[in-house]
Amino acid sequence: MEPRLPRRALLLLALGLLLRVVALPAWGTLDVEIQKAWAGRAATGGLADMYGPPDSDLLQRAREQGRGPLSVLLQPQPRAWFDWRGHAYFVDYPPASLLVLWAAGRLYLQLAPELDRELLFNAAVNLAPLLGSVLITALLWRSSPTHGRMRALCFWLNPALLLAAPLLGYQDTVFGSLALLAVLCLQQGRLAPAAAVVVAAGLLKPQGALLLPALAVVLLREGRWRDWLRAALLGTLVAGVVLAPWWSSGYLLSALDGARRPLHQLTLAPLGLNIWWIAGWLMRWDRQGPFPLAEIVQIPRFAAWSGFDPRLPARLLLLAATLAVAAWLWRRLPRGRWALPLAVILQVHAYALLGTSVHENHTFLAVILAPLLLGEAWPQARRFHLLTSAFLFTNLFLMVGGLGRGLMRARVLLDLRQLTVVDLSVIVALLHVALVAWLFARAWRAPAAAGEGASP
Repeated sequence: MEPRLPRRALLLLALGLLLRVVALPAWGTLDVEIQKAWAGRAATGGLADMYGPPDSDLLQRAREQGRGPLSVLLQPQPRAWFDWRGHAYFVDYPPASLLVLWAAGRLYLQLAPELDRELLFNAAVNLAPLLGSVLITALLWRSSPTHGRMRALCFWLNPALLLAAPLLGYQDTVFGSLALLAVLCLQQGRLAPAAAVVVAAGLLKPQGALLLPALAVVLLREGRWRDWLRAALLGTLVAGVVLAPWWSSGYLLSALDGARRPLHQLTLAPLGLNIWWIAGWLMRWDRQGPFPLAEIVQIPRFAAWSGFDPRLPARLLLLAATLAVAAWLWRRLPRGRWALPLAVILQVHAYALLGTSVHENHTFLAVILAPLLLGEAWPQARRFHLLTSAFLFTNLFLMVGGLGRGLMRARVLLDLRQLTVVDLSVIVALLHVALVAWLFARAWRAPAAAGEGASP
């Protein structure tokens, strides 16, 4: 018989649940309106045609232009626009995320057939992230017989994560629950299930690609050809199930095109506080004079000013960081299983620092995985957790409206950013550079193997 939970743990779990339930109807950011539009359109008009034209039209268009069928997969395709409450929208996120929002839309449609209760619609869209948070908490709780409770509560009561979901309306905990499950499977040597969950995570959110280097290292370091085959087959099966609403109705090519649309963004570090946010601020300084407020910059404008397209050096830097992390992980496996979450954390922050398409929430996964380091025989685990959480909280709070629409005015945040003369967001971006340097330096000095039993 399992021992009963201490009253303090029960109270803390209840507190975290209460905070989340009370905030379910929150207005969040403007992205919530986009999510509601996708959810409403999917629930009332179906999923199939939300990305673009049917496959037959795309293939016919390619033939008329003298191109082969492969070109349809390699080149951007026309996107489908739809009207929702007087505004035009298109979908630029992977299919699994649209399935989640379809479910939210169907729930809302059952509860409010007239689609006229906005707070209820907010709550319906925020319900999946709440369930994702519960799943993450359960996974962390079960991750260790001695430290699982501490890990779970460090996630459940983390202010950065409470701010992200549900206050600001991000869907990241849905993706994060799958990403965490994938890392736990890798730690346990369950390679085929890990590959399947990585595929599912990638079909939910583009950042699922950040799990691929760790998966590849483990497969190459520890797997046999049978493991590779099982991983490929199970991953293909998961992809087929997720994409079934599109391939079964003849819209698969448009859905695949929609999944890669985030790769074609022309904005430079849109609210992601990294080296390109600093570079965009320097461009504004050069054009407008000293101490401007940083704003989102278009990549073509930056290229015209700087004389180079930032995407190529960004990709080369990220490739170098990825290879370094992969080599670091290779040396620590198979004994150092604890290094797997740390490797993904390093990968996440390398991308968030160096990428040109980084948004304000793109270090979310690092904060979800950081509790797995607590309880390991590594003195920096708690500091890792605190610093990654603090950066995510600051990036979200400063750049997307504080506590969300209806709770804090954007003007207050602009005034806050100007208090430091140099835009506070630029200072935070510079601190992010220092944070990533510190993360990598500490990781390189970490022991080759560690285990539970030491206090963090």
